[in-house]
Amino acid sequence: MDLGAALLALLTGVIVKLAVMSVTAWLLVRIYQSSYRPEQTKKLWLLLPKESLPEVRLLWWSLVLFAVSELTCGIEIYVLLRSNVVISSVHSITSASGMGLFALGFYLHFDKRSFGYGTAKCFLRKACRGCPVAQDPPEQCKLRVLLLLVGTFVALCALVPLLVSTSRIYGDVSRYTLPFETLNRLWDQSFVPWVQSWMASYEPSGKAFYLPEAMLFVEFRVIPVATLLITLWAIQRARAGDVRTSAKGLVFSIGAQAYVYSELVLYRATNEAIIGSLAHEVMELWFLIFVAELLRRTFGNKASAAPAEETA
Repeated sequence: MDLGAALLALLTGVIVKLAVMSVTAWLLVRIYQSSYRPEQTKKLWLLLPKESLPEVRLLWWSLVLFAVSELTCGIEIYVLLRSNVVISSVHSITSASGMGLFALGFYLHFDKRSFGYGTAKCFLRKACRGCPVAQDPPEQCKLRVLLLLVGTFVALCALVPLLVSTSRIYGDVSRYTLPFETLNRLWDQSFVPWVQSWMASYEPSGKAFYLPEAMLFVEFRVIPVATLLITLWAIQRARAGDVRTSAKGLVFSIGAQAYVYSELVLYRATNEAIIGSLAHEVMELWFLIFVAELLRRTFGNKASAAPAEETA
C-alpha cells in the first residue's frame, strides 16, 4: 500500500533532484565563464564590470558549496541507497554555509549598486543628516545602536532551533495511499519483492525513508550554535565601531539561519520525511531559478553592465 509514497519518492529523488543538480551545474559553468574566463568564452552569459566581480564570484562560491551539498545528497540516493552520518552532516554544513555566502554576496552587490553605505550616495544620508562614516577622519556610525539591536534579534533567533527535537523523522506511507486497490495490490505482490531483492533496506512500512538524527543534530544544534558565535562576534565588532564588518557577519549569519529555519518549517512543522523532502528539493529549484534570473536581469545585457572589453 506504499505505491503513492514510492511515486512521491521517485518524483523527489529522480525528477526534481536531477533537475536541481543539472541547473546547479549549468549555473556554475556559466558564471565561471563570465567571471573567471571571459576572454576565452565566445558568447558570455553575463557581461560583468570589474567592480561587480568580487560579489558575483562570491555568489559563484556559494553555488560551489551548494553543488557539494547536492553531490553528497546524490551519493546517498543513487550510490549508497541509504543515509550516511558523515555525508548527511556534510550536506547540512555546506548548504548552510552556501546560503550564508549567498546572502553576503547579495548584500555586498546591492550595497555597492544601490545602498552605498558610507559613501556620498548612501541611501540613509538624508535620515542621518550627513554621514559621519564618510568624514575624514571617519566618526562612529549613527546606526550602530540599530545594528546592535538587529544583532541581538539574530542571536535570539539562533536559540530557537536548539529547542527543537532532533529525533529521526520517518515517512508515513499511509498518508499517500492511492485509491486504486488493484494497482496497490499489484505493487505489493509483484514489485515490492523485486525492489527488496536489490535494495535490502527497503521496507513497505516507510521506515526505509527517514531523516537521520545526525543530520537533524547538525541542522538544529551545530549550525545554530555556529551562527550564534558569528553573531556575537558581529555584535562585538559593532560595539568597537567596525560597522561594516559587523554588518557582513550578521548578513552571513542570517543567510545560514534562513537555511535552518527552512528545514524547521519543511520537516519539523510537517513531521513528515516524504513530503518534506519533496518540498526541500522544490525550494532548492526555485532558489536556483531566482539566482539565474537575478544575474540575468542585472548583468545579462549591455545596458546593465560595462562593455565586454572592460571585463576582467
